[in-house]
Amino acid sequence: MRFNPNDAREIIMSNYKKAKEHKNVFHFVSETCSDDIFLYAKFENDVLVDYDYTAKGCSVFLSATEIFLNLVKNKTRSQIKELYALFDQFINQENLTEEQVTSLGDLWVFFNVKTHLNRVACALLTPKNLEKL
Repeated sequence: MRFNPNDAREIIMSNYKKAKEHKNVFHFVSETCSDDIFLYAKFENDVLVDYDYTAKGCSVFLSATEIFLNLVKNKTRSQIKELYALFDQFINQENLTEEQVTSLGDLWVFFNVKTHLNRVACALLTPKNLEKL
C-alpha cells in the first residue's frame, strides 16, 4: 500500500475540523469514590439545550447521570433544580406523592439506593452539580 501525504493531510484536516470544541465544560469528582465526570452544558435563555459528557465510575453514577440528563434536556434551570430536589428527597426515602414519583421518570430505579449509603453520593453527583450551574 502506498501512502499519499496529500491524501493523509486532507483526511486529517477534514476530521480535525469536525472535532467538537465544547465551551462550558465542568469537572466534577466524587468526594467518596472514583466517580468522575467532565460535563458540557449549553444553556440558552436559561434552558439546557445541549449536553455532552465523558465520565467514569460505578453503574449507579453512570446510569443516574444518563437518566437525569435525558430528563432535564430542554428544561429551565428552575425545573432542573426542582427535579434535583425531588430526586434527592426520593433517594433519601422521604415521602413523595405518586405524581412526584411519576415526574422522576426512570430515576425511580434508584428507590433502594440508600440501602448502600455510599451509593447515594454516586446517584446524586451529576444532578447536584448540574443544579448549581
